[in-house]
Amino acid sequence: MGTQLILTVGTNPLPIWVAWYHLKDKLCQPIKVRLVHTAGTEAEKGRLQNYCQGADFLDPIQTSDGDPRTVHNDMRNIANNLSDETTLLHIHYIGGTKVMAVETVAAFEATLLNNIHLDTSYLDPRATSGPAIVNRAGNTWVQDARKNIAADLARIALLNGFTLGAFRHRYWNRETNRPETEDCPAPGIPSQEQLDEGRQAITGGDYITDYTLLEYGAYAAFKEALENISTNNLSRNNYKLFHNVYVRRTGASQSAKPFELDVVAVLGYQIVVVSCTLEGSHDRIKQKGIEAILRARQLGGDEARAIVLCSVRQNDAALIEDELKDEMGSASEPLQVWGRNRWRGLSEVFEHYLRNDLHWK
Repeated sequence: MGTQLILTVGTNPLPIWVAWYHLKDKLCQPIKVRLVHTAGTEAEKGRLQNYCQGADFLDPIQTSDGDPRTVHNDMRNIANNLSDETTLLHIHYIGGTKVMAVETVAAFEATLLNNIHLDTSYLDPRATSGPAIVNRAGNTWVQDARKNIAADLARIALLNGFTLGAFRHRYWNRETNRPETEDCPAPGIPSQEQLDEGRQAITGGDYITDYTLLEYGAYAAFKEALENISTNNLSRNNYKLFHNVYVRRTGASQSAKPFELDVVAVLGYQIVVVSCTLEGSHDRIKQKGIEAILRARQLGGDEARAIVLCSVRQNDAALIEDELKDEMGSASEPLQVWGRNRWRGLSEVFEHYLRNDLHWK
């Protein structure tokens, strides 16, 4: 008895790693893992092979991302050459193109011998209890795939091809007309004094000019919300929170410009980025929003979320969010814009967001 687990690989390896993490303890042992990828996802395939610890990999299969006949024939060849020990074939098809998913399942359905059971799964991020691993019939393998996964931002980054600070950035300073070196630190955690200063800044009612205080205030409020939830539900203690996260492509030179994220929460494997700004210009805030969600998804994949915390009035924040939705379409759905009216009760706002928008409760 044994299982061959087929994982289709796309440009976002993180949910595939999540599937492996959960399914390895649920499928019939021993498990042989085969990655199905395209020429364009060779690097993602390699990272999965590196970070799916304990997986017994068979030779990967490179197939087409858009030709149904090629995908069907490639999968039929696998089906015709399964070992005698294989009694279950499980296809997890969250990665890759729709053609890959449809034709992979169809080929095995048409080819498998009667003594081999076929099952499927995919990650459904829209499930009401959090991102769930389900099969085509709607049966649940894992109710909330974030549970029981250690919050490891470095692993998330590496799976998606990025490296976190600490590292050095060398650049040309146009003002001094000479090369400079910037030390980009590891993800930080504010001191209690900094958190107190930030909390006072956002609840005191005074206008602030130091955006760092807004970042500290956002961190303090997010921390309080996460602690409140985990106090009542110990299964929600697998989170981490960071300030000033520097990120760049793995293997990039020191001259490659990194990007910086103000506040990053890690909920199991899902990340939430909070971008803080005191800019009053609608266009600048919109630009911050676009950058926040694009960077969040680069680092954390399709399930990443982003919030812009700004100082404009409630109506203006809502208008900016609506404009982002009009301009970005579905890409803006994981992005929210919160104005100054949210500052005073920000921890309660974060807790409501976690419980109702992310089903982290």
